[in-house]
Amino acid sequence: MTESYADEEFWEAFEVDPDYVPRVPWYRRTARWLGFLFVAGMLATGALIPWGRVIDNLDNVSDPTEIRVMADEVVENSPYGWLVTDVHVRDIPDSTTGGFVLSNPPDGIITLDRISWDPQELRSTVAHEIGHLLDFAGYGDASDRRDGLGSEAWAECAAVDAGFRDTDGGIGDSAYHCTDAELEQYRFSVSLLGEVCRTWGEPECRPVSPIGGTET
Repeated sequence: MTESYADEEFWEAFEVDPDYVPRVPWYRRTARWLGFLFVAGMLATGALIPWGRVIDNLDNVSDPTEIRVMADEVVENSPYGWLVTDVHVRDIPDSTTGGFVLSNPPDGIITLDRISWDPQELRSTVAHEIGHLLDFAGYGDASDRRDGLGSEAWAECAAVDAGFRDTDGGIGDSAYHCTDAELEQYRFSVSLLGEVCRTWGEPECRPVSPIGGTET
């Protein structure tokens, strides 16, 4: 049964020590070793693919503190991480995206679902949400935003630009895509921003550098 917390109790229960380094539990290491033994035993049965998926899932991150630490690493290494005021990890009912940021008005808080995350997907999601914050800071309430690039495409291209996902071969039937052409448009649009201003938390403006990111 999943425990529930009031906001204050939640953050007291999962407060992250700045010097905390996530540890791989012994049972996860043991489970990976046993998984490899199972793969060796299943080679002759045609069951390699299902067991391979099981082994891949052993790398997933599900502990809220570990999720927070991994997300903070992405924020710390992002040239736009200063736009993030906090990262929350909690249950998101009926979530299909895994994370979100508020836009009306923005508060700079990235909220992530408390689920079992593939590490690369977690990093990509955080970079995606930082992309939304860059959108808010760069364009504010301007009616003509992102030079016509869709909101989710912009954020997906931000994740590609950060190195956490690859471009897509086509647009497909989902708003979540970033083609080569869209990535080029994203980078060009960012280069034209000149300056981005955070209007939430402690207001601050920083110029966008010619090579991407912001100058401090």
